[in-house]
Amino acid sequence: MYNLKYINKFHYLYKLNRSHFLTLWVSIIIYSLSYLLLTIEKFNGKLFILGMGIAVLGIIYSVVCLIQLKIANKYLSFIFIIYMIRQFYIILPGFSDFSLMQLMRFIKDPDLFFSYLVPIVILIPANIFFIRKMFDIFIYLGILVFLFFPRFASEILYTNMNISERTLWTMGTGCGFIVLTWNYHSHKRKIIAFLAVILSLFIATVMARRNIMLTFTNYIIFSILIILFSVRISIKLKISILFLLLLTASSGYYIFNKYQNEVFYKITDRIEDNTREGLYDTFMDDMTKSDLIFGKGINGTYYAPGIEEDVEDREVIECGYLQTILNGGIINLTLFLLIALPAVYLGFIKSNNTLSKAAGAIVLLWLIDMFPWGMPSLNIRYILLWICIGICYTKEIRYLSEKELRNSLLSRIK
Repeated sequence: MYNLKYINKFHYLYKLNRSHFLTLWVSIIIYSLSYLLLTIEKFNGKLFILGMGIAVLGIIYSVVCLIQLKIANKYLSFIFIIYMIRQFYIILPGFSDFSLMQLMRFIKDPDLFFSYLVPIVILIPANIFFIRKMFDIFIYLGILVFLFFPRFASEILYTNMNISERTLWTMGTGCGFIVLTWNYHSHKRKIIAFLAVILSLFIATVMARRNIMLTFTNYIIFSILIILFSVRISIKLKISILFLLLLTASSGYYIFNKYQNEVFYKITDRIEDNTREGLYDTFMDDMTKSDLIFGKGINGTYYAPGIEEDVEDREVIECGYLQTILNGGIINLTLFLLIALPAVYLGFIKSNNTLSKAAGAIVLLWLIDMFPWGMPSLNIRYILLWICIGICYTKEIRYLSEKELRNSLLSRIK
């Protein structure tokens, strides 16, 4: 017997708010794509700054319409309130010399002001029908991976690492979530998502972006683990999946070895490079005990001469954990972990379906990626993180059976 009470409730809320939900994701995509194109100097920057500004207004409007101030989980409610108070305290220094130029800076840089407000999306109630539409949006972004690749491969993606990273996070992340929730999608969608993840991994390998390689590899590994240990399938099919995984890994290894001095020369040269150790030592030398505990605020910097040309005081440390400490201190990091770690536990252990386990995997992969990167930002990947945290804390979704979720996610939404 299906749990119709909660499914009908989800459907009612979806019908009531679907226009706001669509506005939210369209605005997020416009902002992300505008930022990507803004970094390409050949385009008209003013036009894309305008697009980012309009998108920010759309995000704010839709979030205000969708959020509910009451969080059902009392533990999450208590920690989240303290966490957001801390977030606002971090961004307060940014208003000390507030001006139009400062506002433009906040809009243009997704890693600044608005990244601290992204956690508010957890107040949007997790809804299986919203998630179903979110998958639709993610598959369209996955298709863009194929469309962008031939056009920009030689001219932009392979020559500008910043654009490559942002492109893959924007267009490939959603397909990673689709691969993790493999059991809820049509065959066509599975093929598109899997190929988009493989292509993203290929681009990351060619560009020698080790943190992205780690993340997209983990999408595949964790999806297989979820299928093998969470989905009820025959032993024969599980063996077939393991054989296919071994065959794919062997083929990838063969291709890498054959073309490592031609296509993959960058990652061959960088595979054993330790580019962060000296930077981390410099960071720790500049931080006082007070800085480590409370952070330096949104405008926090650390003294690191010689890392960047003509820059001595850097704002970015290239490690999510240290970046959190730089801006908000160990206090902010602890509050975040008090939210994220229980979400992983609830998603993996206290759930009846693979959607919750996939959400837990997204949170866990973010915690892993915070070692080599994992930087808060107003982008699809960081927004998905907080949506998945919301899923993990929503017991109405966690307690739904696999059959109930599969029928709801594969059914046609009216």
